[in-house]
Amino acid sequence: MNQEFDYIIAGAGAAGLSLALYFLEEPALKDKQVLILDKHVKNSNDRTWCFWQKDPSPFDQILHASWDELYFHSPVFSKVLEIQPYRYKMLRSRDFYEFCLDKIKESKNITFIQDDIKEINADGSVVCQTQTFEGKFVFNSAFVSIPKTTGKHHLLQHFTGWFVKSPEPVFDPKRPVLMDFRIDQKGDCRFMYVLPKNEYQALVEYTIFSENLLEEAEYKAALEKYCREVLKLDSYEIEETEYGVIPMTNEPIPKTQSGHVINIGTAGGHTKASTGYTFAFIQKKCRKIAANLGDNKLPLEGLDSKFDKYLLYDSIFLRVLSEKNFPAWCVFSELFEKLPPKTVFDFLDENTNLLTDIKVMNSTHIPTFLKAALKEVF
Repeated sequence: MNQEFDYIIAGAGAAGLSLALYFLEEPALKDKQVLILDKHVKNSNDRTWCFWQKDPSPFDQILHASWDELYFHSPVFSKVLEIQPYRYKMLRSRDFYEFCLDKIKESKNITFIQDDIKEINADGSVVCQTQTFEGKFVFNSAFVSIPKTTGKHHLLQHFTGWFVKSPEPVFDPKRPVLMDFRIDQKGDCRFMYVLPKNEYQALVEYTIFSENLLEEAEYKAALEKYCREVLKLDSYEIEETEYGVIPMTNEPIPKTQSGHVINIGTAGGHTKASTGYTFAFIQKKCRKIAANLGDNKLPLEGLDSKFDKYLLYDSIFLRVLSEKNFPAWCVFSELFEKLPPKTVFDFLDENTNLLTDIKVMNSTHIPTFLKAALKEVF
């Protein structure tokens, strides 16, 4: 087997496989030899991605579900959010893996090898359990290294989800619950969301923003209580479960390890610090990387700005969450009560001008956020 490749993708998760698909869309890259490495065969449903988009996605045909209306609940405010022109999309990893790997198998220039990656070196060599490969560029999502600098914020988004099946038609498949804060916050930011597949089946997920993880029994107890008291499920079957932890930090995560090694996905800072949403940002950045290479540019050209206003906004929000001087649920409640849903989603999608940013800021508790902003800047 050829041990030298133009591009090596280390890790066949959302970022690695998405990047491979965008390589296939670039005519100028059709002769480039690409290697994908992962120790797993990638045939299990190990996670669910949710994201909002205006435009069609390469994955629309394999979505588990999608919606243009969402419920929002807080202790003082409830509303059906009409999010057009966005759609909220739910994609299960098994479907994503199968879709991507089928495309890759049909290609002539991409090779997938199941092997345990041990080391990625600055010269573009990748050491695996059984062999070593060399690439002109290595795109790493396998090794995530987030520094911990004094003065930066380090929270976790952690969640447990149950795919439940009810014997009775209790779910509204047209209106999922984006956030339900009508649960005990216990000093953190905690909410449930409910994503129905049909009237009988839904993903019910318990999500927390905090510094520390919970014991397994605590997630279970909260989900049981919500299913019983809010969803009014007298009986139900748990068909599948999922658990995840996503970093929420304003650390400047290195986008490269060297001129040959580019970090992508969470390893490359593609996770939005204030929300934990990653999948849609992966699509934007991986599409740009592929387009750059197709235009004979460096991979990160146009992606590495010196000042990122959204990172500042995220840092301010993380400080508000960390200092706990203002209830987190109030922040989201005020946003969705005072602003059109499209404006909120534009802001979270990092697609706003300064005037819109000011409108968003004016909808929040100004003393709390102003104090946090001054601390971040000075």
